[in-house]
Amino acid sequence: MASKSDNETRTGKLQNQKPQDQLSVSRRNFLEAGAAAGVGAAALSIPGAAAAQSRAAAQSGAAAQSGAAAQSGVPTQWDYEADVVVCGGGASGLVCAIRARDAGLSVLVVEGNFDAGGKMLHSGGQTSMGGGDPLQLRDIAGASDPKGYITVASTHSREELTDDIERLFTEWTDWSVLDPHAQAPYRYNPRGIQRAMAENAPAARKLLMDNYVQFARIRGSNPNSGISRARQAGPFLKLAAVTDIKAGTISREDAGTPGVRASHFAPIPLGPVADVAGPDTVGGGACMARCLEFSAREKGIRFMFNRHMDELIREQQFAGRVLGVRASYSPRRDPDTGAQLTSLWKNGNVEETRQTITVRARKGVMVATGGHANNPQFRSMFYPAMNEPAFPASTWAVLGPRGLDASGIIAGMKVGANLSGMQQNLGLSHLTYLIPQRLATRDAYSGELPGHPTFSLRKSSGIPMLGTGDFEHLIAVNQVGKRFFNEINLTKRAGLSLFPGGPAGGTPKAGLQHVPLDWRNCDPAFVRTMYQRHDGVHAALAMNEGSVAPNYYSGPLWAIFDSAAVARAKWNIEPPFTSLENGYFFKADTIEELAAKIKKGHEFQRVPLKYLAETVAKWNTGVGAGRDPEFERHADAPMHPINRPPFYAASIMVVWHDSYGGLSVNEKSQVVDLTGAVIPGLYCGGEASGSGNQHGLARAHINGFIAGTNLAKEA
Repeated sequence: MASKSDNETRTGKLQNQKPQDQLSVSRRNFLEAGAAAGVGAAALSIPGAAAAQSRAAAQSGAAAQSGAAAQSGVPTQWDYEADVVVCGGGASGLVCAIRARDAGLSVLVVEGNFDAGGKMLHSGGQTSMGGGDPLQLRDIAGASDPKGYITVASTHSREELTDDIERLFTEWTDWSVLDPHAQAPYRYNPRGIQRAMAENAPAARKLLMDNYVQFARIRGSNPNSGISRARQAGPFLKLAAVTDIKAGTISREDAGTPGVRASHFAPIPLGPVADVAGPDTVGGGACMARCLEFSAREKGIRFMFNRHMDELIREQQFAGRVLGVRASYSPRRDPDTGAQLTSLWKNGNVEETRQTITVRARKGVMVATGGHANNPQFRSMFYPAMNEPAFPASTWAVLGPRGLDASGIIAGMKVGANLSGMQQNLGLSHLTYLIPQRLATRDAYSGELPGHPTFSLRKSSGIPMLGTGDFEHLIAVNQVGKRFFNEINLTKRAGLSLFPGGPAGGTPKAGLQHVPLDWRNCDPAFVRTMYQRHDGVHAALAMNEGSVAPNYYSGPLWAIFDSAAVARAKWNIEPPFTSLENGYFFKADTIEELAAKIKKGHEFQRVPLKYLAETVAKWNTGVGAGRDPEFERHADAPMHPINRPPFYAASIMVVWHDSYGGLSVNEKSQVVDLTGAVIPGLYCGGEASGSGNQHGLARAHINGFIAGTNLAKEA
């Protein structure tokens, strides 16, 4: 990957920016660097300017107010100032920042991680908007992208792509639709917010496209994004000799190679998308995240990384305007070398290492800090069994231990914000908490590979299971070494509510024939025919003999297999797919030795696996008899003995992926209090908000677009 010195060569020249070695600004030259970036001298301020403003306010008779401010914890002098302070540089935050900057406001992004992108960076990048958005119109016309990279035909008919805002709003709030596990994916969506999202979906898509994001052909839709029309498309870049965002190209080095290596640009290697774009195209969340980040930097938006937003500062705790934030230094380091992790691009970064700083927002604060997936205490309010800290959020390695920690939500609650939509975790529960089909790594949702700076934190990509059938080669045990579920069914999940629907997706009729708001969609007679539910994840979270007061943790889960299983399944158990050093993969010559190694080597193995040897012996006896009386697995798949050393234990993870519910917002993305009144100067979007339960990036993008629009109007 390119070094710092050739940054401009690999990305296309950043307009109105200083050379690379001059762009990390200190507090002293923050004002001048802001002007050089096209932000303007009055827009971004340093402490001296802030102090001058404070003195001017005092001279105009604001002494009494100043005293009240000091009493309420409002700083008398701020460390930094900007028109808009965006907390979080992911899907919602970057779009909000760009929208506000396009309106002429100065923007500072305060990001707790060392790099931009958030969950979007490691995602698949699939985005469902619709309502007659520019992509639907493009594919109806059969047109290519502006650069001509798309050479394949549209994958849907004109009718499947013909959409409008009324249809979109109706589908996103449809009371009648159930998914195949009989949950209502749209019934509980907040109506005013969904109306605003539907109205802004086409413009939000256009903003992405105007900021270097190239979309492939539309194919289907994201879960919970409607049934009757195709609305989903993913971003792509064209493989070339160099990475050039303006040209829409990426080098193989930056794209990574699936199954081999990743890069700083893309923690998950970008995969081929020739079937929906054209030859030599690759796609993934990094294609979107890096393009938005590049555009934001080009426009003069500043980034302060390694800065965790701890508090929102309001005039009074439960009254007045939100004035800014208090943020703490949160650097991350390579566990092997001790080197601090740094962002891919440096232009526009604000370097600040003091432990705590304050940042004033003249117009407003946008909370885009992500959800609550990595906060066991917070998420257990929804599902008490998920208080188990052994089970992390997806993107745990990329975002770090303080990512997705509900900090933005909690900060909002502390200044009087209401919560909403917490029950929406149930509306897509099989994408909220789940057991991924990947073993032997803590971050089991994704297959990150060496090449990204955070790989050293996980040390293994994991053993990918090729469907549920691969589970025939192992047994799954809980923290005391007992089996708890039929392994073949352990990771099975019900179908999803998405285009084209039909009985497999929970509706009597599919695609264009689907009828919204029809009682027949949830008629009990029909529901009985389409209902399917698989509860392996709940069995995995059940209490067992190792679960003790006061927390009753369910404990880690382990896949137990032998060398014969490795040969049969053709699993690659060598590094980087596994590691004998990270506590998520063990090897031993006897089952007893294996149990001892797990107890000693895994950070969350609190009790001995005292039943493991007995469980394996019992399993082998059942295999010989061709029977599995405990879980009746013999009816689902072949049974194989576990008797050929060496023996292996690989972690099975429950992962909280999406999180739904958060700060209560209105149709302008303004945060509201317990009475429904707007908290002035405070906005929120994405997983930090209770704005709805659409899966994928679109909800966050549209929330950010709405927030940026209304911040500009407020200004």
